Amino acid sequence: MTACPPSFPPAFPPVFPAALELERALGDPHRPTGPLTYATVMAGDRAERWPHSSLDRLRSWGYPAHLVPASLGGRLTSLEELLALGRVVARRDPTTAVIANSPWASGTPVWLAGTPAQQRDYADAVLRGQWMSLALTEYDRGADLLGGELTARRVEGGYRLDGAKWVINNVRLARYVCLLVREPALTGLRSLTLLLVDMERLPPGSYEPLPRIHTHGIRGADISGVRFLEAFVPSSAVLGRPGRGLDLTIRSLITIRTLVPGLSLGAFDTGLSCAYDALRRQAAGLPRVRQELAAAELDLRVAETLATCCVRILHHLPALAPVTSAVAKYLVPHLAEQRLRRLAGVLGPRHLLAQDHWHGVFDKLVRDTRLFSLFDGSEPVVLSSLAAQVSCLTEPGADPRAADAVFRPDFAPRPYPEGLAALGTACDLDPVTAGLARACAGLERHEGGGRAAALLRRAGHDLLADARRDVDPRSEAGQQVGERYARTFAALCLARSAPAPWTAAGVESLLRPGARLSGTIAEALFLELAARDAGRPALSLTRTA
Repeated sequence: MTACPPSFPPAFPPVFPAALELERALGDPHRPTGPLTYATVMAGDRAERWPHSSLDRLRSWGYPAHLVPASLGGRLTSLEELLALGRVVARRDPTTAVIANSPWASGTPVWLAGTPAQQRDYADAVLRGQWMSLALTEYDRGADLLGGELTARRVEGGYRLDGAKWVINNVRLARYVCLLVREPALTGLRSLTLLLVDMERLPPGSYEPLPRIHTHGIRGADISGVRFLEAFVPSSAVLGRPGRGLDLTIRSLITIRTLVPGLSLGAFDTGLSCAYDALRRQAAGLPRVRQELAAAELDLRVAETLATCCVRILHHLPALAPVTSAVAKYLVPHLAEQRLRRLAGVLGPRHLLAQDHWHGVFDKLVRDTRLFSLFDGSEPVVLSSLAAQVSCLTEPGADPRAADAVFRPDFAPRPYPEGLAALGTACDLDPVTAGLARACAGLERHEGGGRAAALLRRAGHDLLADARRDVDPRSEAGQQVGERYARTFAALCLARSAPAPWTAAGVESLLRPGARLSGTIAEALFLELAARDAGRPALSLTRTA
């Protein structure tokens, strides 16, 4: 096959030596034995086994240091780099990626609001390779954080904890748990407090781990719960200020949701490569197969561009992150999950085989990606949050130039977590959507971009009309507004980031989901996929390898 024209590069070429180094260190996932190979991963998945060897391999490489800010002795300065590292691991095993990144995610409240002593203790524990947990949800309450029944009653010198948390990752293994509690003495939105609980210092008999919960995806993770029985924790355990736990939790979830897409991208990478490897002979004579593979390649390019833009915005424009985290958390896992399910249909019975082709990893990827849509906020939750933010589009004063740096290949972030003090729970201005006219004009300058520009302009105008309506974010109409906001915002990011022949097709795919690709673009994308896979025995970090 002839290679695709060189005008099909990604929007943002990779620039992270650590991710490239990790890719090389982990080696070929097709080799028959060793950690983070498909054979080992699938054996562990079938046994629902904690991935000890894979996690040990990451620890020996130095992965924990990339979860701790450089200011606290780690190597983490860029969340875009952390996104890339998580993607590398998730290409081999999403379960290992979820577990390996959990100390960073669980510690987000510590990085945002912890005292110097709390940050130091937590960072040291992560660097030693200890596990952490973020405990928010309860059995009868789900995402209703204000309805939580785990109480922290104030006593001399601290609090007495009583109640349980449920469906929590790593809590049975955790040294520290960031725990959301309700203070009975407080009311309303100020009734919640976040505590950093040192599980090793709890008195014997003051808590009990709950049984492990078995799941259809991410089977090797240790997901369970914990019950506190009048456990005492000192006042020094409070993160931030008492009664401000809801605000800190929301800001933490905004940060975490921005990084979840890296795990979806890794699973999507492998799923597409696995499907192509199985279908390449059929693709030679079946246009439908080529069309499906090309559409998957386009969705992957769209998803990685959006994920990159949103993580950069968290660094550069944290006041916009309440919008961008929800956009990324909804669309990237959604695109990955839906596209892998379509590819499963093209693969037919082969995707259900527990052996043979790539050791049966494709079905695991389909199962695992379904969970990424649920992590740290399900689709209805994040779409409601977007609908609640849409009124920011009616506020005057948004300057489209404020976001220009985000879309440049040479973007240079402020070191994490510097700058996140400006991170709030609601967005006042949206400079990306305010740049609608500029984005449409840019599309029109490219061959074939006129139709995409017209679609984007119409979508922007319809979204502004939505912003002027009074819609309940939790209603079906509110969910639809949230999805329109997500797709329009993503199309704007694409239009401003990727001046390439596939840009217009990507915008159209976002604004007209399910529309068939033109023959020329579909063939070019298919050839790009074919050329990339022909040139690598294993998965590479870049989309241009």
